[in-house]
Amino acid sequence: MNQEKINTYTKQYGVRFTKRNKDKAAAALTNEFAALGYEGRSFEKRKWLMVAKDYFFGNIKTSKTVIVVPFDTPERKFWNKVWYFPFDGNKTSSKTMLATFIPIVVIYAVVLGFVFFGEKLVAGNALLMGFVSAAMFLLLLFLVYFMVHGIHNSKNFTRNSASVIAALEIAEKLSKDDRKKVAFLFTDKNKSRFLGSVAGAEEMKEAGKNPNIIFLDCIAKGSSFQIGYKAQNRKMAQELVKCDPLKKSIEVVKMDGDMLYQNAVAPFDKAVVLSCGEVDSDGRLYVLGTGTGNDHVIEEENVDRVIGMVCNYIQKQK
Repeated sequence: MNQEKINTYTKQYGVRFTKRNKDKAAAALTNEFAALGYEGRSFEKRKWLMVAKDYFFGNIKTSKTVIVVPFDTPERKFWNKVWYFPFDGNKTSSKTMLATFIPIVVIYAVVLGFVFFGEKLVAGNALLMGFVSAAMFLLLLFLVYFMVHGIHNSKNFTRNSASVIAALEIAEKLSKDDRKKVAFLFTDKNKSRFLGSVAGAEEMKEAGKNPNIIFLDCIAKGSSFQIGYKAQNRKMAQELVKCDPLKKSIEVVKMDGDMLYQNAVAPFDKAVVLSCGEVDSDGRLYVLGTGTGNDHVIEEENVDRVIGMVCNYIQKQK
């Protein structure tokens, strides 16, 4: 891996949560792809108050394969164990329920405490009463903001800065001819409804294209390397296994049913997901600690393996 890129996309642009820091990171990304000769453009999709802005590099009309990377970074979770299942959106949702809602309940309880006890504690003191009222108002505003938007997480190596770096290195390694048939999509709003993935899938359909999608989701650490595939894409997953530069064991996992609920890959027709992590007692691949300060490790062998696999796969495609 390129150490300069590691520093750039884990430190300088390691937080891509607000519009401002996403725009700065996207500008750097656009410059890097432009230097490699890739066409670049962005497009947006709106739903209610939510706006997703994706970045696409390459020629959408000639691309047979699109490398997809979740570009934005997750919100901070105030919990001791945060689970993320790259292939199983339903399990991620259920496992993070406490981490999502307990902090909200705690803040709400504090607000109620002010309501029920604040007036009694400061009865007769107009100045303190004003302070309590202002504090209650600010806490309510913060609660609404926390529920709707969240606050940024400072370390996002696994989810998904390592994938950004891998995509850039893949782009660099491709030959001039291969660059014509490969594009890169960096998606926004990778939470809940995954509006960025929906926008990317719709953009390709509007162009009359249905390319193979290789989704890089959480590739930075873990002792297990798996490839998830949608029902009709087992062959693509098996072809990628054959392209593994280390020739080690890789399990392929079918993604269907509830697994595709609240999953970023769901909007795409022909898709596989490359991920690293550990395996739980149910045989599900998981990554621990994303959305917390513990997401600060990149095992370079894992990322280099992904880069080599994808490059080998692309070179074999006619």
